[in-house]
Amino acid sequence: MGSGLRRRITARLPGIGWRSELLARRAEQVEQLRGQVGELRDRASRLQGEARALREAHGTYGSHTVPPSFRRNLLNLRRNVDALRTLDGSADHPLLQTARKLRNYRLAASHGVAVPQVLAVWATAEEIDLSVMPQEFVLKSDGGAGGHGVFPLRRVDEERFQVVGEDGALLTASDLRQHFREHSASRPPFFAEQFLTQVDGVEEIPDDIKVYAMYGEVGAVMLRRMPRHADLSAARYRYLDADGTDLGADIVRGQRIDASIRLPDSFDELVRAARHLSSAVALPFIRVDIYDTVNGPVLGELTRSPGGRQELRGDQDRRLGTLWDLAQYRLDLDILAGRPPRHLHGEHPAPDLYPAQFPGGPVSAEVVTAPCNAWCWPREA
Repeated sequence: MGSGLRRRITARLPGIGWRSELLARRAEQVEQLRGQVGELRDRASRLQGEARALREAHGTYGSHTVPPSFRRNLLNLRRNVDALRTLDGSADHPLLQTARKLRNYRLAASHGVAVPQVLAVWATAEEIDLSVMPQEFVLKSDGGAGGHGVFPLRRVDEERFQVVGEDGALLTASDLRQHFREHSASRPPFFAEQFLTQVDGVEEIPDDIKVYAMYGEVGAVMLRRMPRHADLSAARYRYLDADGTDLGADIVRGQRIDASIRLPDSFDELVRAARHLSSAVALPFIRVDIYDTVNGPVLGELTRSPGGRQELRGDQDRRLGTLWDLAQYRLDLDILAGRPPRHLHGEHPAPDLYPAQFPGGPVSAEVVTAPCNAWCWPREA
């Protein structure tokens, strides 16, 4: 082949350098795509793991089935209370009856569950007289939740008091009367009761023992330590099941779990009292707040709707939701079998602590008494 012909053929072929660059770019693109495929596989694996965890926590349900949930039941309860108030102005329904502390004291005492000694009761804030109170006592409003209606007090001098567990300013009886007048959620009457001392005597404020009970069954027990009165930011928690088994550090979102909080020596007795009272109330769920004192278990109050988000771990939310649902049906069946649809008082002596001339009409609904072996836990065979 002549040199001229070779030059013409060569001129029509692409340069070798250009082809090398093209191949290098293609190889780089292939590597990038391979990397993306690896990342997508890793992400798919993580998502599959999360899906498995959710299935294990919540169970597998059909597209038309809603899983049981304690939190959903609780949110529905809060909404239903507001709706019920528009229908039941006299607060006859058991759900509305449960919001009053002195009513709950009478109910618990009638079943042989100890309650704090009530030192005085006043129909209005203006009548509150602390001059004859002991060195330590607790001042409360009958209605209302949270620390704004409860003051554990220690006398500093004849006129002033320190809130136990606080370093704030001292309060006078006039300050406390003004507080109750200004806080509409702190509903009268107002009363003073004995200051409770915890068994070990280490904490100034006794640990709260809050039993989540479903008509005779106990789903969980919350131990709460409050280093400072009414300061939830300082609170520490521990959750147990009915036999005292720790439910873990991840049991609830947004709370500081402390496994070192002591399990009360009277734990079984506290659980039994909560079971008993939960079967006496005409509700599928009640939280029984109780204290382990030097004088034995003493009721704090009955709480129909615990505050806060109550975001339990998935398996426990589902378990407590199931217990709540089953409790509702057990209660319904008992009512069909003859159980009065009211809170049932026991046969122990239990006085009505309300003032005779309480403003706004009577606050004690009809008291229905029934033998504990008929409807309460444990029942006789």
